[in-house]
Amino acid sequence: MRVILGRAAAIALLSALSACASGEATVSSPRFLAVQASPSALKNTSAPVDAPNEITSLPDEPNEVADPFESMNRKVFEGNQHFNHAIVYPVAKAYRETLPEPVRDSIENFAGNLTEPMVFTNDVLQLRLGAAATTFGRFAMNSTLGIGGLFDVAAKQNLPRQTGDFGQTLYVLGVRNSNYLVVPIIGPTNVRDLIGTTVEFVATLPVAGLLPGEVSTQVATTADNLTIAGSIASPFTKLGQAEQMEALEDSSLDFYTMLRSVVAQKRQADLQEALATSGWTASGNFEAPASGSPAPFPDPVWRGGAKEEQLLANTSISRQ
Repeated sequence: MRVILGRAAAIALLSALSACASGEATVSSPRFLAVQASPSALKNTSAPVDAPNEITSLPDEPNEVADPFESMNRKVFEGNQHFNHAIVYPVAKAYRETLPEPVRDSIENFAGNLTEPMVFTNDVLQLRLGAAATTFGRFAMNSTLGIGGLFDVAAKQNLPRQTGDFGQTLYVLGVRNSNYLVVPIIGPTNVRDLIGTTVEFVATLPVAGLLPGEVSTQVATTADNLTIAGSIASPFTKLGQAEQMEALEDSSLDFYTMLRSVVAQKRQADLQEALATSGWTASGNFEAPASGSPAPFPDPVWRGGAKEEQLLANTSISRQ
């Protein structure tokens, strides 16, 4: 029970850090968001938009993301931000100032490597066999040549990290529409992805005592120790990113709306990638939204500057 509670606390902290610290690159300070989008830009929110050098527009209607619980979500979001300012941001600052970048990179690589089996499992469930093969190759290479995952040697061999989580799997299998939700500590998500996170958490609970036989128990114990190590290390992988998130918060007129749009856009990109490459749906045997019908997470009509583009590229509800 103590191990389970410790794992739950580690995953909760990881989720909080993922929600409040989702960018990586060090770039110049963002500018204030001040200009409204033109009416013509709002007529087709799914049309491609060239990315300007800085944010120049926002939707007139920020509720394009399905957010029927906005009043409750904003209250929870405010509480989460108090937690971020009291705990996460100070810890993140100490982490960045204490550990050199190569050490932080190794911690991130190690924790990320321990998530690869779960990514592999979901890629198989989604019939994304190419992504599954890449993930298997990454795990095998980084676990050996990368010294237990401390170094991402697979990326240098053209084996990039893949997406894959149970919320994404549910989406591929037909659970499409899902309302935006802000959960205490965990942060921005939606109902479908919250279910996926819960399933993945249960799947990583210690199983050593449930398997018969000494060999099976030893294997299970080793797996438990690895997942516990990953749970402990994972929160630290986000600490180096909190500075950018804090700067973005300071520059945003409405940080709740900004983060909701960024999170939804990145998540939708991952989901659409899964649909396009899944053996279940790639042949076109799924129903796309009817022309003119809003998607559950439509593409926002704005694009950001360097900081926001990096935030969009690295924000993950999928818990990589």
